[in-house]
Amino acid sequence: MLINELPDDCLLTIFDCIQDLTDLVNCFKVCKKWCNLIVVRTKKVKYFIDRPNNLPDSVCHLSDELIDVTFLCKWFPNLRIVDFCKCGDMSPAEAVELIRDSESLKGTITSINVLFWIGSADLSRLLMNANLEMFSTELLFFDTSLIHEHVKQLHLPHPNTFLPKDAAHTFPNLERLNICCVTESGDNYSNGPVMANLKIIELRLNSNDWEDPCRIFEVMDSCPALQSAHIINGNDNFKIDDSIKNANLQDLVIQFYFSTKWGKLPRCISKYPNIKHLALRNSHLSDEDIKRLILILPKLTLLDVRESSGVTQEAADHVRDYCKQYGRSIKFYFKKDDKQIETDWPQSLNLPEKICRGFDFMEHCFFKSFDDLPHLLDPIDDS
Repeated sequence: MLINELPDDCLLTIFDCIQDLTDLVNCFKVCKKWCNLIVVRTKKVKYFIDRPNNLPDSVCHLSDELIDVTFLCKWFPNLRIVDFCKCGDMSPAEAVELIRDSESLKGTITSINVLFWIGSADLSRLLMNANLEMFSTELLFFDTSLIHEHVKQLHLPHPNTFLPKDAAHTFPNLERLNICCVTESGDNYSNGPVMANLKIIELRLNSNDWEDPCRIFEVMDSCPALQSAHIINGNDNFKIDDSIKNANLQDLVIQFYFSTKWGKLPRCISKYPNIKHLALRNSHLSDEDIKRLILILPKLTLLDVRESSGVTQEAADHVRDYCKQYGRSIKFYFKKDDKQIETDWPQSLNLPEKICRGFDFMEHCFFKSFDDLPHLLDPIDDS
């Protein structure tokens, strides 16, 4: 049987496996039948990515040929996110045209290697597009005099001086913020602007003074609706306001650069009495720490300390006996090679991706190292 004699559904399955833009264009030109089927294929595409991922909702551009922006807009009518990392020859005007003319487009990803992001004017032109809700960039030329109320996700992976309070001012309706920033000694966040809609924060907050206390928890105090947090720091020298509690936070990951014996653990954790899922990475803990944690957190159902040291089987036995006595259910993992977590939480096996489908912290972020967190979480409810 010749390939062109295959039923349409078989050909569509084959075309779904083709992700390179050039290959799809070549297939489109073969005959009328293939042309019609490729049109069906392109309507499935939501993500223009920088490398193949074997999913039919994504395409990429593997050649060095210039991209026709007008063609791209027409060919992919349901495009939601564009990764410009493979579009280095695209001009600022073409990028603006793409975002303006792609009515379904919601997000962009840019790299420090993309040469057309040359100044605040270019960036501002993009951000003025009201349909753009998700933005990831390694460059920082934000004009803080402009307010972008439509942006809901901001991903700033490179250390910079654009601080959470700047983000709160410039992007007042953020629902997710991933930011790495360097603060000046003495920077105070206790009176910073409130991020009223923020549900997910992923925060690396370094001070240029090693002795200055880290104010990560001060930033989190300004996020009353916060449900999930993934934070990383060099030590346990945190500034903590015990008077402020957040009853909405359910998912918390705390990661250290170096193995840290954490004396302030109970104070930090007690700020969030309704935590259900807690991961502590690169901490030096004791069995007694575990015993205290399960008392402090009455709603805890998952405690992951596999990447921390000092915890023994004694703690696991205590958690088991405690749950049996008080009718609680806590999944506790402390061994580095514990395979049970893969059965209980299959999402722990998910590989890092720039774009993840669904605004779900537990699915896409909780089990990741800070540097492997997604650039953007696409809320599939909008799709």
